[in-house]
Amino acid sequence: MSTQLLVRAETTKLARLLDLTDAADLDFLTQLSPEAIRAFRERATDTLFGGEAARMKRIAAASKVVPAAISAKAAERAFGPMLCAAVAGSVEPAKAVEIARALPPKFLAETAIRLDPRRTAAVIAAVPPRMVIDVARELLTRGDHLTMGRFVGVVSDEVMRAAAPVMGDADLLRIGFVLEDKSSLDSLMLIVEDRLAGVIRVAHEQDLWAEGIDLLGSVGVENKARLGDIAAGLGEDVLDGLLAAVQALDAWATLLPVAGAMNADSLRALAVRPAVHDEAVLGAIMDVALDQGLWLELLPLAGHLAPGQLAFLATRVAEKSDAELAELIRQADGAGRWAAMLPIALAMTDTARRRMAGLPVMREPRVLRAVIETAAEHELWSQVMPLVDTLPESAKPILASCLGELTRAQLLSAVLVAARSANIDALVEVALAQDAAGRARVLAIIDGMDDLDEFLAALTADTPDVVWHGLVEVRAEIPARLLDRLAERAGACGRGDVAAMLR
Repeated sequence: MSTQLLVRAETTKLARLLDLTDAADLDFLTQLSPEAIRAFRERATDTLFGGEAARMKRIAAASKVVPAAISAKAAERAFGPMLCAAVAGSVEPAKAVEIARALPPKFLAETAIRLDPRRTAAVIAAVPPRMVIDVARELLTRGDHLTMGRFVGVVSDEVMRAAAPVMGDADLLRIGFVLEDKSSLDSLMLIVEDRLAGVIRVAHEQDLWAEGIDLLGSVGVENKARLGDIAAGLGEDVLDGLLAAVQALDAWATLLPVAGAMNADSLRALAVRPAVHDEAVLGAIMDVALDQGLWLELLPLAGHLAPGQLAFLATRVAEKSDAELAELIRQADGAGRWAAMLPIALAMTDTARRRMAGLPVMREPRVLRAVIETAAEHELWSQVMPLVDTLPESAKPILASCLGELTRAQLLSAVLVAARSANIDALVEVALAQDAAGRARVLAIIDGMDDLDEFLAALTADTPDVVWHGLVEVRAEIPARLLDRLAERAGACGRGDVAAMLR
Protein backbone atom coordinates (compact mmCIF):
# COMPACT_ATOMS: atom_id res chain seq x y z
CA MET A 1 0.00 0.00 0.00
CA SER A 2 1.13 3.59 -0.63
CA THR A 3 3.08 4.99 2.34
CA GLN A 4 1.38 8.30 1.68
CA LEU A 5 -2.03 6.73 2.30
CA LEU A 6 -0.88 4.92 5.44
CA VAL A 7 0.51 8.15 6.87
CA ARG A 8 -2.74 9.94 6.11
CA ALA A 9 -4.75 7.28 7.94
CA GLU A 10 -2.45 7.37 10.97
CA THR A 11 -2.44 11.18 11.29
CA THR A 12 -6.25 11.12 11.10
CA LYS A 13 -6.37 8.71 14.05
CA LEU A 14 -3.83 10.71 16.03
CA ALA A 15 -5.77 13.93 15.45
CA ARG A 16 -8.84 12.30 17.01
CA LEU A 17 -6.84 11.21 20.07
CA LEU A 18 -5.45 14.72 20.53
CA ASP A 19 -8.92 16.23 20.04
CA LEU A 20 -7.87 18.17 16.94
CA THR A 21 -10.67 19.11 14.55
CA ASP A 22 -8.43 19.17 11.49
CA ALA A 23 -5.92 16.39 10.82
CA ALA A 24 -4.02 18.83 8.57
CA ASP A 25 -2.66 20.36 11.77
CA LEU A 26 -0.43 17.27 11.93
CA ASP A 27 0.96 17.60 8.41
CA PHE A 28 4.38 18.24 9.93
CA LEU A 29 4.42 14.52 10.82
CA THR A 30 3.99 13.31 7.24
CA GLN A 31 7.73 12.84 6.82
CA LEU A 32 7.64 10.14 9.50
CA SER A 33 6.82 6.52 8.79
CA PRO A 34 3.25 5.32 9.49
CA GLU A 35 4.71 2.85 11.99
CA ALA A 36 6.33 5.68 13.97
CA ILE A 37 3.10 7.69 14.06
CA ARG A 38 1.12 4.66 15.18
CA ALA A 39 3.65 3.84 17.91
CA PHE A 40 3.41 7.40 19.22
CA ARG A 41 -0.40 7.24 19.18
CA GLU A 42 -0.42 3.99 21.15
CA ARG A 43 2.01 5.37 23.73
CA ALA A 44 -0.11 8.52 24.07
CA THR A 45 -3.21 6.35 24.55
CA ASP A 46 -1.44 4.33 27.24
CA THR A 47 -0.51 7.54 29.00
CA LEU A 48 -4.07 8.87 28.89
CA PHE A 49 -5.69 5.64 30.06
CA GLY A 50 -2.98 4.17 32.25
CA GLY A 51 -2.24 7.04 34.59
CA GLU A 52 -5.23 6.39 36.80
CA ALA A 53 -5.31 2.60 36.51
CA ALA A 54 -5.63 1.98 40.24
CA ARG A 55 -8.52 4.44 40.61
CA MET A 56 -10.28 2.97 37.59
CA LYS A 57 -10.09 -0.51 39.13
CA ARG A 58 -11.65 0.76 42.36
CA ILE A 59 -14.53 2.34 40.44
CA ALA A 60 -14.98 -0.87 38.44
CA ALA A 61 -15.00 -2.92 41.65
CA ALA A 62 -17.74 -0.69 43.07
CA SER A 63 -19.88 -1.36 39.99
CA LYS A 64 -20.09 -5.03 41.00
CA VAL A 65 -22.17 -4.28 44.08
CA VAL A 66 -24.34 -1.53 42.60
CA PRO A 67 -27.42 -2.45 40.51
CA ALA A 68 -26.92 -1.90 36.78
CA ALA A 69 -29.69 0.72 36.56
CA ILE A 70 -28.05 2.82 39.29
CA SER A 71 -24.59 2.35 37.76
CA ALA A 72 -25.99 3.53 34.42
CA LYS A 73 -27.49 6.66 36.02
CA ALA A 74 -24.18 7.39 37.76
CA ALA A 75 -22.29 6.84 34.54
CA GLU A 76 -24.52 9.23 32.60
CA ARG A 77 -25.01 11.96 35.22
CA ALA A 78 -21.77 11.89 37.22
CA PHE A 79 -18.98 10.16 35.33
CA GLY A 80 -19.57 11.20 31.73
CA PRO A 81 -18.29 9.48 28.57
CA MET A 82 -14.58 10.09 29.19
CA LEU A 83 -14.48 8.47 32.64
CA CYS A 84 -16.76 5.64 31.51
CA ALA A 85 -14.39 4.91 28.63
CA ALA A 86 -11.45 4.83 31.04
CA VAL A 87 -13.26 2.48 33.45
CA ALA A 88 -14.70 0.15 30.79
CA GLY A 89 -11.57 -1.96 30.44
CA SER A 90 -11.64 -2.79 34.17
CA VAL A 91 -15.32 -3.86 34.37
CA GLU A 92 -16.40 -7.46 33.87
CA PRO A 93 -17.73 -7.70 30.26
CA ALA A 94 -21.13 -9.09 31.31
CA LYS A 95 -21.59 -6.33 33.88
CA ALA A 96 -20.46 -3.65 31.42
CA VAL A 97 -23.03 -4.83 28.86
CA GLU A 98 -25.74 -4.92 31.53
CA ILE A 99 -25.00 -1.30 32.42
CA ALA A 100 -24.79 -0.30 28.74
CA ARG A 101 -28.29 -1.66 28.08
CA ALA A 102 -29.63 1.02 30.42
CA LEU A 103 -27.81 3.85 28.63
CA PRO A 104 -29.08 5.79 25.58
CA PRO A 105 -27.32 5.22 22.20
CA LYS A 106 -26.14 8.84 22.13
CA PHE A 107 -24.23 8.41 25.41
CA LEU A 108 -22.85 5.04 24.29
CA ALA A 109 -21.63 6.64 21.06
CA GLU A 110 -19.90 9.40 23.02
CA THR A 111 -18.24 6.74 25.16
CA ALA A 112 -17.26 4.62 22.17
CA ILE A 113 -15.40 7.59 20.69
CA ARG A 114 -13.06 7.54 23.69
CA LEU A 115 -12.67 3.78 24.16
CA ASP A 116 -9.35 2.05 23.60
CA PRO A 117 -10.14 -1.20 21.72
CA ARG A 118 -6.95 -2.83 23.02
CA ARG A 119 -8.22 -2.54 26.59
CA THR A 120 -11.92 -3.14 26.00
CA ALA A 121 -11.95 -5.87 23.32
CA ALA A 122 -13.70 -8.37 25.62
CA VAL A 123 -16.42 -5.85 26.49
CA ILE A 124 -16.98 -4.86 22.85
CA ALA A 125 -17.16 -8.50 21.75
CA ALA A 126 -19.92 -9.12 24.33
CA VAL A 127 -22.16 -6.28 23.11
CA PRO A 128 -25.29 -7.67 21.39
CA PRO A 129 -25.91 -6.83 17.68
CA ARG A 130 -28.96 -4.66 18.35
CA MET A 131 -26.97 -2.35 20.60
CA VAL A 132 -24.11 -2.18 18.10
CA ILE A 133 -26.54 -1.19 15.36
CA ASP A 134 -27.97 1.62 17.48
CA VAL A 135 -24.51 2.97 18.31
CA ALA A 136 -23.37 2.60 14.67
CA ARG A 137 -26.38 4.55 13.46
CA GLU A 138 -25.59 7.32 15.95
CA LEU A 139 -21.93 7.44 14.90
CA LEU A 140 -22.84 7.54 11.21
CA THR A 141 -25.22 10.41 11.86
CA ARG A 142 -22.18 12.31 13.13
CA GLY A 143 -20.02 11.17 10.22
CA ASP A 144 -17.73 9.42 12.69
CA HIS A 145 -16.15 6.67 10.62
CA LEU A 146 -12.97 6.73 12.64
CA THR A 147 -14.57 5.31 15.78
CA MET A 148 -16.29 2.56 13.78
CA GLY A 149 -13.05 1.68 12.02
CA ARG A 150 -11.33 1.16 15.36
CA PHE A 151 -13.81 -1.56 16.38
CA VAL A 152 -14.44 -3.51 13.17
CA GLY A 153 -11.66 -5.97 13.95
CA VAL A 154 -13.00 -6.49 17.47
CA VAL A 155 -16.67 -7.28 16.87
CA SER A 156 -17.78 -10.63 15.46
CA ASP A 157 -18.77 -11.28 11.85
CA GLU A 158 -22.33 -11.82 13.09
CA VAL A 159 -22.38 -8.29 14.52
CA MET A 160 -20.80 -6.84 11.36
CA ARG A 161 -23.38 -8.61 9.21
CA ALA A 162 -26.14 -7.09 11.31
CA ALA A 163 -24.62 -3.59 11.25
CA ALA A 164 -23.62 -3.48 7.58
CA PRO A 165 -27.07 -2.48 6.25
CA VAL A 166 -26.99 0.82 8.18
CA MET A 167 -23.74 1.79 6.42
CA GLY A 168 -23.79 3.35 2.95
CA ASP A 169 -21.22 2.43 0.30
CA ALA A 170 -19.23 5.60 1.02
CA ASP A 171 -19.37 4.76 4.75
CA LEU A 172 -17.83 1.36 4.05
CA LEU A 173 -14.96 2.98 2.17
CA ARG A 174 -14.29 5.58 4.84
CA ILE A 175 -14.44 3.00 7.63
CA GLY A 176 -12.11 0.66 5.76
CA PHE A 177 -9.58 3.45 5.35
CA VAL A 178 -9.18 3.96 9.11
CA LEU A 179 -9.46 0.34 10.23
CA GLU A 180 -7.14 -0.39 13.10
CA ASP A 181 -6.59 -3.93 11.84
CA LYS A 182 -6.56 -4.10 8.03
CA SER A 183 -6.42 -7.90 8.11
CA SER A 184 -10.15 -7.89 8.83
CA LEU A 185 -10.93 -6.32 5.43
CA ASP A 186 -11.14 -9.64 3.59
CA SER A 187 -13.73 -10.90 6.08
CA LEU A 188 -15.63 -7.64 5.78
CA MET A 189 -15.67 -7.97 1.99
CA LEU A 190 -17.36 -11.35 2.28
CA ILE A 191 -20.10 -9.73 4.32
CA VAL A 192 -20.72 -6.95 1.77
CA GLU A 193 -19.68 -8.72 -1.44
CA ASP A 194 -22.93 -7.83 -3.19
CA ARG A 195 -22.12 -4.14 -2.66
CA LEU A 196 -18.55 -4.05 -3.98
CA ALA A 197 -19.52 -2.52 -7.32
CA GLY A 198 -21.30 0.26 -5.44
CA VAL A 199 -18.24 0.80 -3.26
CA ILE A 200 -15.98 1.23 -6.30
CA ARG A 201 -18.52 3.44 -8.06
CA VAL A 202 -18.86 5.74 -5.07
CA ALA A 203 -15.08 6.04 -4.86
CA HIS A 204 -15.21 7.54 -8.34
CA GLU A 205 -18.36 9.63 -7.93
CA GLN A 206 -17.43 11.13 -4.54
CA ASP A 207 -13.69 11.46 -5.13
CA LEU A 208 -12.88 8.83 -2.53
CA TRP A 209 -10.16 7.20 -4.59
CA ALA A 210 -7.60 7.53 -1.78
CA GLU A 211 -9.84 5.33 0.36
CA GLY A 212 -10.52 3.04 -2.62
CA ILE A 213 -6.84 2.61 -3.43
CA ASP A 214 -6.15 1.90 0.22
CA LEU A 215 -8.77 -0.85 0.03
CA LEU A 216 -7.13 -2.34 -3.09
CA GLY A 217 -3.79 -2.43 -1.33
CA SER A 218 -5.06 -3.95 1.90
CA VAL A 219 -7.00 -7.02 0.72
CA GLY A 220 -5.71 -10.43 -0.32
CA VAL A 221 -4.89 -11.48 -3.90
CA GLU A 222 -8.31 -12.99 -4.57
CA ASN A 223 -10.07 -9.81 -3.53
CA LYS A 224 -7.57 -7.65 -5.43
CA ALA A 225 -8.60 -9.54 -8.56
CA ARG A 226 -12.29 -9.20 -7.74
CA LEU A 227 -12.11 -5.45 -7.08
CA GLY A 228 -9.89 -4.84 -10.12
CA ASP A 229 -12.27 -6.72 -12.41
CA ILE A 230 -15.24 -4.86 -10.96
CA ALA A 231 -13.54 -1.50 -11.57
CA ALA A 232 -12.77 -2.47 -15.17
CA GLY A 233 -16.37 -3.54 -15.67
CA LEU A 234 -17.75 -0.19 -14.49
CA GLY A 235 -16.56 1.61 -17.60
CA GLU A 236 -13.88 3.91 -18.97
CA ASP A 237 -14.63 6.86 -16.67
CA VAL A 238 -14.08 4.76 -13.57
CA LEU A 239 -10.81 3.32 -14.87
CA ASP A 240 -9.60 6.78 -15.89
CA GLY A 241 -10.45 8.13 -12.45
CA LEU A 242 -8.61 5.27 -10.77
CA LEU A 243 -5.48 5.74 -12.91
CA ALA A 244 -5.45 9.51 -12.35
CA ALA A 245 -5.70 9.01 -8.58
CA VAL A 246 -2.97 6.36 -8.56
CA GLN A 247 -0.66 8.70 -10.46
CA ALA A 248 -1.45 11.63 -8.16
CA LEU A 249 -0.88 9.53 -5.03
CA ASP A 250 2.15 7.74 -6.44
CA ALA A 251 0.39 4.48 -5.66
CA TRP A 252 1.55 2.29 -8.56
CA ALA A 253 3.03 -0.13 -6.04
CA THR A 254 -0.55 -0.65 -4.86
CA LEU A 255 -2.17 -0.94 -8.30
CA LEU A 256 0.36 -3.25 -9.96
CA PRO A 257 -0.46 -6.27 -7.76
CA VAL A 258 -4.13 -5.61 -8.53
CA ALA A 259 -3.42 -5.54 -12.26
CA GLY A 260 -1.35 -8.70 -11.91
CA ALA A 261 -4.38 -10.50 -10.49
CA MET A 262 -7.02 -9.20 -12.95
CA ASN A 263 -8.49 -11.32 -15.74
CA ALA A 264 -7.51 -10.88 -19.39
CA ASP A 265 -10.58 -8.83 -20.36
CA SER A 266 -9.99 -6.41 -17.50
CA LEU A 267 -6.31 -6.07 -18.39
CA ARG A 268 -7.20 -5.28 -21.99
CA ALA A 269 -9.60 -2.58 -20.80
CA LEU A 270 -6.88 -1.14 -18.56
CA ALA A 271 -4.15 -1.27 -21.20
CA VAL A 272 -6.06 0.87 -23.72
CA ARG A 273 -6.72 3.78 -21.34
CA PRO A 274 -4.96 7.01 -22.40
CA ALA A 275 -3.04 7.26 -19.12
CA VAL A 276 -1.28 3.98 -19.80
CA HIS A 277 -0.14 5.38 -23.17
CA ASP A 278 1.52 8.36 -21.47
CA GLU A 279 5.29 7.86 -21.25
CA ALA A 280 5.47 9.64 -17.88
CA VAL A 281 2.93 7.20 -16.48
CA LEU A 282 4.57 4.21 -18.11
CA GLY A 283 7.91 5.37 -16.78
CA ALA A 284 6.49 5.60 -13.25
CA ILE A 285 5.02 2.11 -13.60
CA MET A 286 8.32 0.71 -14.84
CA ASP A 287 10.27 2.39 -12.04
CA VAL A 288 8.03 0.80 -9.43
CA ALA A 289 8.00 -2.60 -11.12
CA LEU A 290 11.76 -2.80 -11.57
CA ASP A 291 12.86 -1.06 -8.37
CA GLN A 292 10.32 -2.44 -5.90
CA GLY A 293 10.25 -6.08 -6.90
CA LEU A 294 6.93 -5.93 -8.79
CA TRP A 295 8.17 -7.18 -12.16
CA LEU A 296 5.94 -10.26 -12.07
CA GLU A 297 2.92 -8.07 -11.29
CA LEU A 298 3.68 -5.94 -14.37
CA LEU A 299 4.05 -8.82 -16.84
CA PRO A 300 0.34 -9.72 -17.12
CA LEU A 301 -0.43 -6.12 -18.11
CA ALA A 302 2.52 -6.04 -20.51
CA GLY A 303 0.94 -8.83 -22.50
CA HIS A 304 -1.93 -6.50 -23.44
CA LEU A 305 0.02 -3.33 -24.30
CA ALA A 306 -0.02 -1.80 -27.77
CA PRO A 307 3.19 -1.93 -29.86
CA GLY A 308 4.27 1.59 -28.90
CA GLN A 309 3.81 0.94 -25.19
CA LEU A 310 5.50 -2.43 -25.46
CA ALA A 311 8.48 -0.90 -27.26
CA PHE A 312 8.83 1.68 -24.47
CA LEU A 313 8.73 -1.08 -21.85
CA ALA A 314 11.20 -3.21 -23.83
CA THR A 315 13.63 -0.28 -24.05
CA ARG A 316 13.52 0.21 -20.29
CA VAL A 317 14.10 -3.51 -19.71
CA ALA A 318 17.02 -3.52 -22.15
CA GLU A 319 18.68 -0.70 -20.17
CA LYS A 320 19.26 -3.12 -17.29
CA SER A 321 22.66 -4.66 -16.76
CA ASP A 322 23.28 -8.27 -17.83
CA ALA A 323 22.89 -9.46 -14.25
CA GLU A 324 19.65 -7.52 -13.74
CA LEU A 325 18.20 -8.63 -17.07
CA ALA A 326 19.08 -12.25 -16.31
CA GLU A 327 17.29 -11.93 -12.96
CA LEU A 328 14.16 -10.57 -14.66
CA ILE A 329 14.25 -13.53 -17.06
CA ARG A 330 14.63 -15.98 -14.20
CA GLN A 331 11.71 -14.43 -12.35
CA ALA A 332 9.50 -14.60 -15.44
CA ASP A 333 10.57 -18.19 -16.08
CA GLY A 334 9.98 -19.26 -12.49
CA ALA A 335 6.49 -17.79 -12.55
CA GLY A 336 5.63 -19.28 -15.96
CA ARG A 337 5.28 -15.82 -17.53
CA TRP A 338 6.91 -16.45 -20.90
CA ALA A 339 3.65 -15.65 -22.71
CA ALA A 340 4.14 -12.06 -21.50
CA MET A 341 7.93 -12.05 -21.70
CA LEU A 342 8.16 -13.11 -25.35
CA PRO A 343 6.33 -10.05 -26.75
CA ILE A 344 8.71 -7.84 -24.75
CA ALA A 345 11.69 -9.61 -26.32
CA LEU A 346 10.13 -9.19 -29.76
CA ALA A 347 9.67 -5.44 -29.11
CA MET A 348 13.38 -4.99 -28.35
CA THR A 349 15.81 -3.74 -30.95
CA ASP A 350 17.76 -6.46 -32.75
CA THR A 351 20.88 -5.53 -30.79
CA ALA A 352 19.08 -5.71 -27.44
CA ARG A 353 17.39 -8.98 -28.36
CA ARG A 354 20.71 -10.56 -29.36
CA ARG A 355 22.21 -9.40 -26.07
CA MET A 356 19.31 -11.00 -24.19
CA ALA A 357 19.59 -14.22 -26.21
CA GLY A 358 23.31 -14.37 -25.45
CA LEU A 359 22.86 -14.39 -21.68
CA PRO A 360 23.85 -17.69 -20.00
CA VAL A 361 20.32 -18.10 -18.63
CA MET A 362 19.01 -18.39 -22.19
CA ARG A 363 21.16 -21.48 -22.77
CA GLU A 364 19.71 -23.39 -19.85
CA PRO A 365 17.70 -26.39 -21.13
CA ARG A 366 14.86 -25.80 -18.68
CA VAL A 367 14.48 -22.19 -19.80
CA LEU A 368 14.61 -23.01 -23.51
CA ARG A 369 12.10 -25.80 -23.02
CA ALA A 370 9.76 -23.39 -21.25
CA VAL A 371 10.06 -20.94 -24.16
CA ILE A 372 9.19 -23.60 -26.73
CA GLU A 373 6.34 -25.01 -24.64
CA THR A 374 4.87 -21.53 -24.19
CA ALA A 375 5.11 -20.80 -27.90
CA ALA A 376 3.37 -24.09 -28.68
CA GLU A 377 0.65 -23.66 -26.06
CA HIS A 378 -0.21 -20.04 -26.86
CA GLU A 379 0.58 -20.01 -30.61
CA LEU A 380 3.39 -17.52 -30.07
CA TRP A 381 5.72 -18.80 -32.79
CA SER A 382 5.87 -15.37 -34.43
CA GLN A 383 7.36 -13.99 -31.19
CA VAL A 384 9.70 -16.93 -30.65
CA MET A 385 11.23 -17.16 -34.14
CA PRO A 386 13.14 -13.84 -33.97
CA LEU A 387 14.47 -14.84 -30.54
CA VAL A 388 15.54 -18.29 -31.80
CA ASP A 389 17.39 -16.61 -34.64
CA THR A 390 19.49 -14.65 -32.14
CA LEU A 391 20.42 -17.56 -29.85
CA PRO A 392 24.07 -18.71 -29.85
CA GLU A 393 25.06 -21.92 -31.63
CA SER A 394 25.43 -23.73 -28.30
CA ALA A 395 21.69 -23.36 -27.72
CA LYS A 396 20.62 -24.91 -31.05
CA PRO A 397 20.99 -28.60 -30.01
CA ILE A 398 18.93 -27.91 -26.90
CA LEU A 399 16.24 -26.26 -28.99
CA ALA A 400 16.35 -29.20 -31.40
CA SER A 401 15.56 -31.63 -28.58
CA CYS A 402 12.69 -29.38 -27.49
CA LEU A 403 11.21 -29.44 -30.99
CA GLY A 404 11.23 -33.22 -30.87
CA GLU A 405 8.82 -33.10 -27.93
CA LEU A 406 6.15 -31.10 -29.79
CA THR A 407 3.01 -32.67 -31.20
CA ARG A 408 2.53 -32.90 -34.97
CA ALA A 409 0.02 -30.04 -34.85
CA GLN A 410 2.39 -27.83 -32.89
CA LEU A 411 5.27 -28.55 -35.24
CA LEU A 412 3.11 -27.84 -38.27
CA SER A 413 2.05 -24.53 -36.74
CA ALA A 414 5.70 -23.59 -36.16
CA VAL A 415 6.64 -24.48 -39.74
CA LEU A 416 3.78 -22.42 -41.18
CA VAL A 417 4.63 -19.38 -39.07
CA ALA A 418 8.28 -19.67 -40.04
CA ALA A 419 7.34 -19.97 -43.73
CA ARG A 420 5.36 -16.73 -43.50
CA SER A 421 8.15 -14.84 -41.76
CA ALA A 422 11.78 -13.99 -42.34
CA ASN A 423 12.88 -16.68 -39.92
CA ILE A 424 12.45 -19.87 -41.96
CA ASP A 425 16.20 -20.42 -41.96
CA ALA A 426 16.30 -20.39 -38.14
CA LEU A 427 13.65 -23.10 -37.90
CA VAL A 428 15.19 -25.27 -40.63
CA GLU A 429 18.61 -25.04 -38.99
CA VAL A 430 17.25 -26.07 -35.61
CA ALA A 431 15.05 -28.81 -37.09
CA LEU A 432 18.01 -30.33 -38.93
CA ALA A 433 20.04 -30.30 -35.72
CA GLN A 434 17.74 -33.00 -34.27
CA ASP A 435 18.61 -36.67 -34.21
CA ALA A 436 17.67 -38.82 -37.22
CA ALA A 437 14.24 -39.72 -35.84
CA GLY A 438 13.44 -36.09 -35.09
CA ARG A 439 14.56 -34.96 -38.54
CA ALA A 440 12.50 -37.67 -40.22
CA ARG A 441 9.44 -36.54 -38.30
CA VAL A 442 9.84 -32.89 -39.30
CA LEU A 443 10.61 -33.74 -42.92
CA ALA A 444 7.52 -35.96 -43.11
CA ILE A 445 5.38 -33.12 -41.73
CA ILE A 446 6.77 -30.70 -44.32
CA ASP A 447 6.30 -33.25 -47.11
CA GLY A 448 2.66 -33.64 -46.16
CA MET A 449 1.88 -29.92 -45.87
CA ASP A 450 -1.09 -28.58 -47.81
CA ASP A 451 0.84 -25.29 -47.97
CA LEU A 452 4.08 -26.79 -49.23
CA ASP A 453 4.39 -24.14 -51.93
CA GLU A 454 4.27 -21.44 -49.23
CA PHE A 455 7.04 -23.18 -47.31
CA LEU A 456 9.23 -23.55 -50.41
CA ALA A 457 8.68 -19.92 -51.37
CA ALA A 458 10.20 -18.91 -48.05
CA LEU A 459 13.53 -20.38 -49.26
CA THR A 460 15.17 -17.63 -51.30
CA ALA A 461 18.49 -16.64 -52.79
CA ASP A 462 19.19 -14.89 -49.49
CA THR A 463 18.65 -18.00 -47.38
CA PRO A 464 21.93 -18.67 -45.53
CA ASP A 465 24.29 -21.34 -46.83
CA VAL A 466 23.98 -23.24 -43.56
CA VAL A 467 20.35 -24.06 -44.44
CA TRP A 468 21.08 -25.21 -48.00
CA HIS A 469 24.08 -27.23 -46.88
CA GLY A 470 22.04 -28.75 -44.05
CA LEU A 471 19.45 -29.95 -46.55
CA VAL A 472 22.18 -31.47 -48.68
CA GLU A 473 23.62 -33.32 -45.67
CA VAL A 474 20.30 -35.01 -44.86
CA ARG A 475 19.16 -35.52 -48.49
CA ALA A 476 19.07 -39.29 -47.98
CA GLU A 477 16.43 -38.78 -45.28
CA ILE A 478 14.18 -36.43 -47.28
CA PRO A 479 11.03 -37.98 -48.83
CA ALA A 480 11.28 -38.26 -52.63
CA ARG A 481 8.53 -35.76 -53.50
CA LEU A 482 9.91 -33.15 -51.11
CA LEU A 483 13.46 -33.76 -52.34
CA ASP A 484 12.43 -33.07 -55.93
CA ARG A 485 10.61 -29.89 -54.93
CA LEU A 486 13.59 -28.68 -52.86
CA ALA A 487 15.96 -29.29 -55.78
CA GLU A 488 13.61 -27.39 -58.06
CA ARG A 489 13.44 -24.50 -55.60
CA ALA A 490 17.22 -24.39 -55.16
CA GLY A 491 17.62 -24.07 -58.93
CA ALA A 492 15.05 -21.26 -59.05
CA CYS A 493 17.03 -19.44 -56.35
CA GLY A 494 20.25 -19.61 -58.38
CA ARG A 495 21.71 -22.38 -56.24
CA GLY A 496 22.48 -24.82 -59.08
CA ASP A 497 25.16 -26.53 -57.03
CA VAL A 498 22.66 -27.34 -54.30
CA ALA A 499 20.04 -28.40 -56.84
CA ALA A 500 22.47 -30.86 -58.44
CA MET A 501 23.39 -32.42 -55.11
CA LEU A 502 19.76 -32.73 -54.06
CA ARG A 503 18.90 -34.51 -57.31
